[in-house]
This record gives sequence, C-alpha cells and structure tokens, in this order.
Amino acid sequence: MEHSTYFKALFVCVLLGLYNLYAYSSPGSQPTAPHGASHDWQTQFVSRLSSSNKPFYEFSGVLEQSPGDKRQHKLIKLPNGIVALCTQDADATEAAAALSVNVGSLAESRELLGMAHFLEHMLFMGSGKYPDENNYTKYIANNMGTYNAYTADFETTYFFSVANPAFEGALDRLSRFFIDPLLNPSSVDREVRAVDSEYKGNLQTEGWHINELGHHLSNSSHPYSQFSIGNLETLQDAAKLLGVGLHEKVVQFYQQYYSADIMKLAVAGNHSVAQLADWVVEKFSEVPSQGNTKPELPGHPLGSAQLGQVVHMQSLANINILLVEFALPDIRSLYQQDPTLYLAKLAGSEMP
Repeated sequence: MEHSTYFKALFVCVLLGLYNLYAYSSPGSQPTAPHGASHDWQTQFVSRLSSSNKPFYEFSGVLEQSPGDKRQHKLIKLPNGIVALCTQDADATEAAAALSVNVGSLAESRELLGMAHFLEHMLFMGSGKYPDENNYTKYIANNMGTYNAYTADFETTYFFSVANPAFEGALDRLSRFFIDPLLNPSSVDREVRAVDSEYKGNLQTEGWHINELGHHLSNSSHPYSQFSIGNLETLQDAAKLLGVGLHEKVVQFYQQYYSADIMKLAVAGNHSVAQLADWVVEKFSEVPSQGNTKPELPGHPLGSAQLGQVVHMQSLANINILLVEFALPDIRSLYQQDPTLYLAKLAGSEMP
C-alpha cells in the first residue's frame, strides 16, 4: 500500500530511534549498546502519572538527535514493559504510529508454516471494543489515512497514518489488536485465503524468489530455512493433516508470543509530547505482560556446509544478476556505525 512521503520518513525515523532497544539476542547473549553510547535504558526512567493517574516511566537521560531536528521527543515506558517514543512535529499535517512485536516467522513450528503472517491478518478482524471486522480500516480510510502491517523474520509490525484530529481514535483501535482481539473462527477461512493470495502474487516477483532461495540453501535445521509467508497447503491443509484446528493454533500462537514486554511503539503528530504520552499510557497499559517471550534460535543459519557455494538460478525475466553474500554475525546493535556500508563502498569502488 502506498503511503505519504511524510509517513515514510517518520516511520523510518522513529523505528531507527528505537532500534538499539530492540536488538535480537541469541541464547546466552545480550544486546550491546553502540560504541560511545552512555544511555542506561534500564535505570534512567523516573516515575510519572498520566492525566488519569495511571503510572508510567519517563526517560530522564538525554535523547540524542540531529542538530537539524527541531521536533520534540519523549521516551516513556509503561508498567507492562512497552517502550514508546513520542514525537511532536508542529508542522505535521498527519499523525502516525507504528507498533512492532519482537516475534516473527522464525518462531513458527515446522508443522504450520506462515502462522505469524496469518496471525497478522487475523488481528485486523475486530476486537472486543470494536467488534466490526472493518472498524479499524474504515476509520482510518474515512480520516484520510493509510494502514498496513508486515511480518519479518524477527518482528511483526503494524502501522498507520491518519489526519491529526483523528489520531486518538486510530491509536485506540490499534491498541485493541493487543488487548482483546476477537480472532473469530468465522474469519479464518477468508484470511488464510488472503495469505495464500499474497503468496501467489509473490510468485511473479524476482526478489522474492531470490530471497526464498537463500532460505532454502541455509542450514536445514535452523528456522531460517523454513518457508515463511504461508499458503493454503502449509496452513489449512497442514492443520487438517495434523488433526488440529487452525483457529485453535493461531490463538495459541498469539497467547504464547504476543507480550507487552517485547513490544515497541512509536507515535508522532502535531500534538504535544505530553498529550501523545498520555494517549499511549491510556491506550496501551492494558496490553498483557507475559515476560520476555522472544524465541531463542540455535546459532547462525549459515554453517561451513552452506558457505563457499556457487548457485545458478533461472530468472523470471530476461535479466542477469550477480549476487554475492557474506555470512556475518548479528551486527544490528552497530546500526549507528553501519559497518556494512564501509564494506559496500569498498567492494563497489571503481577507483584504481
């Protein structure tokens, strides 16, 4: 779905602002702060109360920002573990929000591939507070907004942009995805077919084929090697073969992994940071906390047996592509330095 230029820029900005809070940890490791960072994300929060006397914590340290960034920012943490970045842009003509859950397709069992993506679809289908399946999408569309979501290996992210006056209503509707989603059995067949439709659409996409080949060639014992998008065969048909209900399994996946402790939220608009923070506390404090539910993965997906290979692939179009990949450790905590940029510059240099 196409989004406004403002929303794209804001979305990238706020997610990068939270990235070092959200790095994936392999078993026995902890995310490391970028070199030179002095923030203590665990202790530099002070107690506050919202306008309705709900407790939350505000970051008391200094938030680093570009000298050219004239916006106001506030970083807060809710008692249930959700960390939120609130940004006021006085010139913004629309508001936006993005919530990311630190669980994705790598958490799926081999028996029901595509479950994380399927759950993403199901969460749009109404909540206890807003039971109409189309309430969220209609509200945003009626207020000059856009919405979407995506499921990746490590995270699932839900986001929208909307006219500033309608932001509180849209934020409230998004929050109910994680508080009282209906996950109705009546929605299962339609939404699994929607997942299957996405899969079939990707069959005509060159980049998707290349990406899936990379999964296929990785260590077969690692979850990264699994088919992730899902289709009728890996969800509906697989559930029948196992003798289980697909609805039962998607509810189980939601209950097992969707915990406030592994959620990060970014909100922005022309409202004051105090107002934005107040709305976040009011809307998201009810999200259940289950502790750290992030799945632990068994090492690196590329071992010695997967390296040093030359693979030939038939392209869909009449084009030639050379793709060289290198196995690296998890370097996401180094996003401020971006060491891969230096490697890319050196590899692509045309200097003598």
